[in-house]
Amino acid sequence: MKIDQSEKLIRKYLLGELAEADQAALEQELLIDRGKFDRVWAVENELVDSYVRGEMSRADRKRFESHYLASPLHRERVAIAESFLTNIDQADGETVGVSEKQPLVPRRRKFPLRSPRPVFGPVFGMVLVMALLLTFGLVWSFIERVRLTGQIANVQKEAQTEREFLKQREREQASRNQEFEKQIADVSRRNEQLKAELEQLRQRRQSAAPTILSFLLTPAPERGEKATPQSIIPLLTGKARLLMELDHNDYANYQVILQTVEGREILRSRIGKVRFGKDRAFATLPVKAGELTKGDYILILLGQTADGKIEEIDRYFFRVS
Repeated sequence: MKIDQSEKLIRKYLLGELAEADQAALEQELLIDRGKFDRVWAVENELVDSYVRGEMSRADRKRFESHYLASPLHRERVAIAESFLTNIDQADGETVGVSEKQPLVPRRRKFPLRSPRPVFGPVFGMVLVMALLLTFGLVWSFIERVRLTGQIANVQKEAQTEREFLKQREREQASRNQEFEKQIADVSRRNEQLKAELEQLRQRRQSAAPTILSFLLTPAPERGEKATPQSIIPLLTGKARLLMELDHNDYANYQVILQTVEGREILRSRIGKVRFGKDRAFATLPVKAGELTKGDYILILLGQTADGKIEEIDRYFFRVS
């Protein structure tokens, strides 16, 4: 007899040959499809009948005993089927024996003088056994259906619980993702604020007044005096000022002439005077980057008296390196 694919799948399910995923999927279908549930019940009856009658292959019989008969309910069902088959065989044997023991009726006595007493013993017993077995079968069928329905309901309940658990995990993960995104957004805003503050500080630093370096020049020695070290000024990259200390000379104003040692004049300017404390005063000459290149220079300090006379106060030699 040719077995279709659906029946093969059901047989594998009953013999424990299906994987857990396929088994769960089939049980889910049984809960939804009543026709497939009845089909499983019919195939299960065929398997039990085949096992009891000894018509099952050795491999299927081994799987049937290891998987199907592992359940006490299944073992009881198989025992009922075996008892039913045994009683039927015995009833058939007794019927055949009674028929063989009845004497042959001669042809000339085809009709008896009085009606013989009917014998219902063996036939009635067989019918009674069949009725009892049928009742047991119906009860067993009801029990099996309740059991399978309970198993399927449990599987469905577990699947629903698993789905709810996964949904809860998804909600928690979504909440954590939102929290992380919020933290990332806060960090990004904080970084932008820090960048803006750094830019403001940089602009303030650039707009702040640059540091002005001061260099004190030493006057050239007079004849007969020991030579003093020549002042050395680094090449300027910003603003600076040259200081010349005034030795208690009180002029109306001061002038300077800056020239190279070769005599080339660099600048001529009137300058101011600053005081440090009560006893020290300095004439100051502001210079910018680029006005002095590397080389030797002479700075001549001049003072103007009250009557307008110009007098030379000192000469200063220095080097830019």
